Amino acid sequence: MNIGLVDVDGHNFPNFALMRLSAYYKAKGHLVEWALPAQRYDKVLASKVFTFSSDYDYSLLNAKEVIKGGTGYDITGRLPEAVENSRMMDYFIYPQYPFSLQFFSRGCIRKCPFCLVREKEGYIQSVEPVELNPKGKWIEVLDNNFFANPQ
Repeated sequence: MNIGLVDVDGHNFPNFALMRLSAYYKAKGHLVEWALPAQRYDKVLASKVFTFSSDYDYSLLNAKEVIKGGTGYDITGRLPEAVENSRMMDYFIYPQYPFSLQFFSRGCIRKCPFCLVREKEGYIQSVEPVELNPKGKWIEVLDNNFFANPQ
């Protein structure tokens, strides 16, 4: 299967979900690349973290199926269980970032009115670490409240 990826936010930080999805599909032998208008795709996987990010023009892509995910589209959406439970990460889709990404916990102890973390991820809980970047020089810890983690 030929799979295209779209990082809708296009911000200056790697998209954790796309890295997990890319690793999962590559491990199954599929071709995974950044989606380009000139290519044909069996599936395009798009991730949007922020609701304020402009949407991508999917009409530019030649794809049999487009799957949009992330909090920017739907706070209740989740990665497939097999992907969510995997420790694999594809750091090679973001070669410009010389670091590893890591969560030691997800969720939050607070219920701030401006934040979606507690609603999306629930109360703070420990999670299994993911693979490190083989070319990483440091680790970026992404926990929302590292010191609130009971573990």
